[in-house]
Amino acid sequence: MPNKPEKNISEAKNPGYLPNFCDSEVFLRLLLVIELIAIVFSLVSFSSGSLLVHIALISVIVLWVGLSVALLLCWFSRMRWLESHVSASIIAIAATLSMTLLVSLLSISAESIMQLDQSGHDVTYILLRNLTVAAILVGMALRYFYVQYESEMILKVQAQARLQALQARIRPHFLFNSMNTIASLTHDQPDLAEHAIENLSDLFRASLSAEASISLQQELELTRSYVDLEALRLGDRLSVNWHTPEIKPDLNLPALTLQPLVENAIYHGVEPLPQGGSIDVSIQPHEDYIEISIENPRVDDTLGRNRKGNQMAVDNIRERLAITYAGAASMQVNETDTRYKVTLKIPRGEMK
Repeated sequence: MPNKPEKNISEAKNPGYLPNFCDSEVFLRLLLVIELIAIVFSLVSFSSGSLLVHIALISVIVLWVGLSVALLLCWFSRMRWLESHVSASIIAIAATLSMTLLVSLLSISAESIMQLDQSGHDVTYILLRNLTVAAILVGMALRYFYVQYESEMILKVQAQARLQALQARIRPHFLFNSMNTIASLTHDQPDLAEHAIENLSDLFRASLSAEASISLQQELELTRSYVDLEALRLGDRLSVNWHTPEIKPDLNLPALTLQPLVENAIYHGVEPLPQGGSIDVSIQPHEDYIEISIENPRVDDTLGRNRKGNQMAVDNIRERLAITYAGAASMQVNETDTRYKVTLKIPRGEMK
C-alpha cells in the first residue's frame, strides 16, 4: 500500500514577505531598480557642472547603499531573522538608514578630499536629505513587497481551494460498484474482500489529501490498487499493460493524477465493450520532463451513448496540473477510430 503523502504543494519557500535577496534573479532586478533610482535622483539634484559625472557619482553612492542592504538582508534571512513581518520591516529600515548614513559620510569625505563638492550645501543638509530620501524609498518598497505578498497569498489560497475541489472527486458509480463487489466477496473470499477494502481506503485517503503531493511510485501504487478493485468486477475483460522503467523517476505530483485517467479509460473504453479491452500505461523519462501516457480502446457512439462526460476527467487533470506547475506541465489528447490516448508531460523541477 502507498505511504502517506508527504509534501505540501503550497509550502512556502520564503516564509517572510520580503523577496529572497540571496536569489540571483532578485539581485539582478535590484541592480536595475537601483540604477534607475540613481538616474532619477541625479537628474533631480543636478545644478551645475558635468551631468555625466554627477550621474556616475550618484550611481556609485546609491549602488553602494542598495547592494550593501541587499547583502545584509540576505545574511539576515539565512539567520532566520526576517520570518516575522515586524522584525523584517524594522531590520530593513534600520539597515537602509544605517548604510545610507555610512555611505553618505564616506562620499562627503571623498568629495572633500578630491575637491568635487560643488553643491554648496553643508554636511547636515546633505545627510538629512539622503536619509529622508532613503526612508521614503524603503517605506515605498516595503509597502510594495507587503501588498504583493498579500496578493500572492490570496491567489495561493484560492488556487488551493480550487485544487481541493477538483482533486476530491471520485465517481459515485465506482464507490457503489466497489462496495457491491466487496459485499459479494465477504462470505466466500474474506481475505480478498479485506484486501479490496484496504485498496478502497487508500484511494479515499489520497482523495481527501488534496493539499498533498506524492511520489510517482506512490501514485502508481494507488493506481494499481484501483485497477485491482476493478479487476474483481470485470475479471478477464480488463487487461492493463504497464510499461514503466525498473527504477522509477524521482518525481512528485499531485495525489490522484493518474488514477482518474485510468478510471476514465476503464469506464469509457473497456467497460462498454462486451469482450472488454486493454489499457496501456507508459512512463518515459526524459532529461527535463517525464512523459506519462494512458491509452485505451475508443468506443463508438452506439456503445458509449449513455456514458457522457468523457472529457471531465481530462479537463480536471489539465486544470490541476496548470495550478500546480504554473503552466509548465502539459496534457495532450490523441484520438483515432479505435484508440484514445492521453499524454502528460510533467517537468522534473519543483512543484509550485
